Amino acid sequence: MTRSAEFDAFGPWVDRVHDATEVPGLYRDYPVDFVTSRLVLKVPRNISRRDALPTMDLYDHLIIAAPETLVVLSRANADTSGSPRGYTERTLGYGDVVAVTDTIDLVDGRLDILARTGETLTVPYNGSSQQVITRLVDVLSELTLAALRPTPAVIIPEADAPPADLDLLDLGKEDVGLVTSYFDVMRHELGATLLAAHGRSVLPPRGGLVSRAVHALYPMTLHGAVLCRTDRELHIVGRKGWLVRGNTPDLSRSHTSIPLAAIDEIVLAPHPTYLGASVVTMRLGAARIDLVLPEGSAAVQALVR
Repeated sequence: MTRSAEFDAFGPWVDRVHDATEVPGLYRDYPVDFVTSRLVLKVPRNISRRDALPTMDLYDHLIIAAPETLVVLSRANADTSGSPRGYTERTLGYGDVVAVTDTIDLVDGRLDILARTGETLTVPYNGSSQQVITRLVDVLSELTLAALRPTPAVIIPEADAPPADLDLLDLGKEDVGLVTSYFDVMRHELGATLLAAHGRSVLPPRGGLVSRAVHALYPMTLHGAVLCRTDRELHIVGRKGWLVRGNTPDLSRSHTSIPLAAIDEIVLAPHPTYLGASVVTMRLGAARIDLVLPEGSAAVQALVR
């Protein structure tokens, strides 16, 4: 079996690419400018080391934070096998980035980059590489904020009397993970302030007796969240989904950062299916982000005034 440096170095982690010699063979014909690019990463396929072969293309994505655009090269699969180069290319101008969400569920990571057109660029990754992905999110944040208009269309004011900082058990034992994630954000984002926080709750349905009886056995949980902000970004710490049925523990964590200048409008509506919940919709060009929050909560009041 013929070995290669790419095969010998292969593992589940996302690696930084420093020069052309470290570019995976599949993408080697793409002209990467390492002098001007802020960051270049290679994301491996989701296969175990024992299933990898030297003849395989072992990397699903090459991510290039170029000076003006984010470039993501992706290994062609059955749906894109017509690509003559064996990979597809997607580019996104930094001024078109309206939200970035980093989600971890045990070892499964996912980076979602939402564009003003409503399209989402998704990169799955192994959770062991979250530190590298955090670096990419930092670079995206810096370049996006530099490309956006300086004055936001919608003002999210800082609270006249900011809520007291969170203690570890303030959101309940089930949501200690959210509080520790919030601590991480506050350490990472200098000058960030807390807007609101709430733990999980069980929601009753708007339906009749049968629906309520079913929900008593198989309840709908509205997960907790922590909202904070910096001078130019809104940060939302929560789970991978707002509403989850059943009693299975949810250990996922997500962190969404939204440039304040990207928000065109914020709309409030009651949840159509469940009592005690509101849907706060952020409109960012053609894109939409729906937040499901407890009705009348501090989080709702912080966003809709």
